[in-house]
Amino acid sequence: MPSTSILTYFFVAFFAIFVASAPLAVPLPRDVFSPPVIYPGKGTVWHVGERHNVTWNLHNAPKQITNSKGMIVLVKNHTMVDLDTPLAEGFDIRTPYHEITVPQVEAGHDYQILVFGDSGNVGEKFTILP
Repeated sequence: MPSTSILTYFFVAFFAIFVASAPLAVPLPRDVFSPPVIYPGKGTVWHVGERHNVTWNLHNAPKQITNSKGMIVLVKNHTMVDLDTPLAEGFDIRTPYHEITVPQVEAGHDYQILVFGDSGNVGEKFTILP
């Protein structure tokens, strides 16, 4: 029995030293950028098949953006229309615009554009017509 106790103490001591020597995870500083959408805005009317520059404001963009690859998604009635097929993706979010083609969707006055960088920002409601 004494040999089992000594072995147990050895493993407990070894585990304590191992845990104490493990490096602590230090979170890296991350600059999150949620670009405000400028265009399209309230009163804008798009037609299916047209090409438009979705535009966002870079005024408060941090110098080091954690994820500089952007994505543009169409939103209707607070729901993303087709996240699997965004209007655009993989572009540099530090460029304040990106050209898209208005997709074939039903006419409506409650569309919005969502621009993702590190985080997303939804623009004002606008209209899409055939």
